[in-house]
Order: sequence, then structure tokens, then C-alpha cells
Amino acid sequence: MSIRPLSITLFCVFATACASRGAVFPHAEVQNTPVEQIPWAELPDGRALAAVHGDMQTGEHVSYVRFPPGLRTAIHVHSYSYDGIIIKGAARHFQPASEKQAVWLMPGSFYRVPENVAHISECSQESECIFAIHQHDAFDRALAE
Repeated sequence: MSIRPLSITLFCVFATACASRGAVFPHAEVQNTPVEQIPWAELPDGRALAAVHGDMQTGEHVSYVRFPPGLRTAIHVHSYSYDGIIIKGAARHFQPASEKQAVWLMPGSFYRVPENVAHISECSQESECIFAIHQHDAFDRALAE
């Protein structure tokens, strides 16, 4: 499946989940954003972020996160839980003590990162990784000690 149909499907799944919680996406009409119109913000470490819907700095959002091949984050936490689906590449998200059991997730795979749980996110060496994430609150990231 190409990124475009998968992206549309993921947005519909996330939008439905938001609507079921009385989310802050108060639009009564169908909305579309072509993938080529979604701007990416490049970060110094090679990661990139793209807000698909909502604002990841202030509240509920659906966003893309892109890792270059081989990127492995430092141990970190987020203040709020989020759900993710792998769009491209092979990746894993795991707590440091369970690295040996961590499974490589392929496109279409789901993962959840609970709030304040120290974890590592990693992209395989074979290709870049793109994740679609949905979060009911603003996105943040703090290094864990």
C-alpha cells in the first residue's frame, strides 16, 4: 500500500477516535489535505515533524514524525500518552529494560506510548521511518534520567 492511501485511512481512523471522545476538531464538513501540502519541520538531529491536523504544540493533533535510517533516540518521556501507526520503514518503541524483547514494527503496525514512561524509539538502518501519531494533548519530549 502506498503512503497516500494509508495516510488517508489513518487520518480517518484517528479522526473517528477523536470524534468519539468529543474532540476539538469541530468541523461539520469533509476536510482534505493533500500529502504534498503538509509542511515538514526539520529538527537538528535529523528527525522531522509535520502537523496533519490540529496543533501539536498546543493540544490535540494528528501528526507525522519522520526518522532517518538508523536513528535511535535517547531515553525520553512524554507528558501525555499517544497512539502511533508505522507508515513507512521498520521501527520499534520500547522501554530500556525490555530492549531484547522489542519487536520491529512494519508499516500498518500500531503502538502506544503511555504518559511519563521512559522509552526509546528506533528506526532500522534499511530506510527512513514515518509514524502517524494521534495525541489528545500537546506533544513534548524530555530526556529521562
